[in-house]
Amino acid sequence: MKANISRWFILLLALVCVAQAASAFDVKTETVNPASGALEPGQQVTARYVLTYDMLTDGGNDESFEFSTGLQNPVWDFIVYRDGVAIYTTKKTGYYPVLTEFEISYGKGDIELDAQVRGVVPSTGGLKVLVTKIEHLRDKDVKDTHSVTRDVVNSAQVEGSLAAQQQRLKDLKADLDEKSAQGVDVAAVQARYNAASQALTSAGSAGPSQAASYIATAKKDIDEGIALLDKAWAEKSVADTGAAIESLDGMITYFVENRSMSADPQVVAIMTKRESAVQFYSQAQDNLNGKNYPLARSKAGDGLNKANEALADANALKEKIGEGFNLGGNLLLYIGIGVIIVLIVAGVVIYRKKTGWDELG
Repeated sequence: MKANISRWFILLLALVCVAQAASAFDVKTETVNPASGALEPGQQVTARYVLTYDMLTDGGNDESFEFSTGLQNPVWDFIVYRDGVAIYTTKKTGYYPVLTEFEISYGKGDIELDAQVRGVVPSTGGLKVLVTKIEHLRDKDVKDTHSVTRDVVNSAQVEGSLAAQQQRLKDLKADLDEKSAQGVDVAAVQARYNAASQALTSAGSAGPSQAASYIATAKKDIDEGIALLDKAWAEKSVADTGAAIESLDGMITYFVENRSMSADPQVVAIMTKRESAVQFYSQAQDNLNGKNYPLARSKAGDGLNKANEALADANALKEKIGEGFNLGGNLLLYIGIGVIIVLIVAGVVIYRKKTGWDELG
């Protein structure tokens, strides 16, 4: 039993050692200038790294750091520190400089490597450029790696992106105006439209890199504006259906309570259509809450059509039967009129009696 525990302990210790050896270096600091955004052809770029590392073997046999970059005319500066003291400095050029074991292996202590590259973004190539790639190798096997890649934009790409977003903004404006005329609340959409319009205006007079940043901002605002308009349109559709059902409920109340027609087949048919409209309305609300705005509008439209159909039937029925006599709604008025009539009749009777007495007397 003890032998088994010992073997498991040794295996665990070996796994820990392998895990530690798997990470040959750590990036202590990383500084790239420009720090963010897309790069432009011909732009100067500087990248600096401070690495902490341990040699994978005693003495660093057959170990090396290999660097690479896609920047043109690269110049590299390397400084090795041990316990904070610079003990080795070298300068290299080219796309693939190498630091051999003799340059990086300095025994025990706190070892750091300061690596810096300066170069120019190429004027030809793809949409990305490799700023720096760092690899720690042993016997030509890569044990650890770190790389930085940045987007590259040129004037032609920016012009195409700008034109595309300007068209999207134009389409958003047309849709915004149309929905506003339909009573949709477009205040939040208008704010996103204004922000996107300002960003695209700024992009038109900026350099490729800055213009790309403005265009990206405008695209985000346009995307948000489209989503907000989709939501506001759905909210308006659902609200319209709710209002139609509310009007229909008022008509049904009139027939049931004021005209005592709850059992009338025509009223029953209207109430059946009302229930169908309510079902569609409930589904529309569920989809609105679930952010499925197209389906919410579709269900709201079905509910509105059914509610309007029932309203048309209700108005036709009301016109057919007329207003009728409604005692409930004007009870006090009718009581007042009755009292006045009684008083008039009583007055006439009393007057006639008094007149008759005077003639006899």
